[in-house]
Amino acid sequence: MVGEKPKWYPPWGAEGPYFEDFEVGMKIKSWPGRTFTITDNLMWLAYTGDCTPLYIDEEYAKHTEYGRVIIHPIIVLSSIVAMSVKDTSQNSVAFLGAEYQRIYRPLYPGDTLYVEAEVVLKRESKSRPEAGIITWIHRGYNQRGELVAEVKRTNLMYRRGYSPWREYLKRVGKI
Repeated sequence: MVGEKPKWYPPWGAEGPYFEDFEVGMKIKSWPGRTFTITDNLMWLAYTGDCTPLYIDEEYAKHTEYGRVIIHPIIVLSSIVAMSVKDTSQNSVAFLGAEYQRIYRPLYPGDTLYVEAEVVLKRESKSRPEAGIITWIHRGYNQRGELVAEVKRTNLMYRRGYSPWREYLKRVGKI
């Protein structure tokens, strides 16, 4: 029905989720997707100085197993996490680490990335009563539904009554 949120849409609003909002097994689809372009590679290369021809030289890339330029895998991995922040870790105290990052297939210029995060661990913090620990596996899929990459990461998350983000939103009249 028009105006209704899809069933997969997270139940929280602009505040984002808190530690209490997560349950192990929960899957959260972030929206919208993001379409990647060759400009994404050029910006990355300009920023980092990476000069790998596979990411910028179409003539070279024709002679590789990919047949054309691919999107830099670090951009893909970073984007998978970044695209889901509003739906997973907006109320983080701290990023605690990534257990792994994996690329399964290339993303090409013109491909669109969609992200789903699955909660795989939730536990109380032993040292921080105002927070708890959440671990997600973030999976990135292309427009054909093929798994492109995944990242397993862990954050220390604020509980609802302790978040500076919530206090800030109150102060500026957003909640």
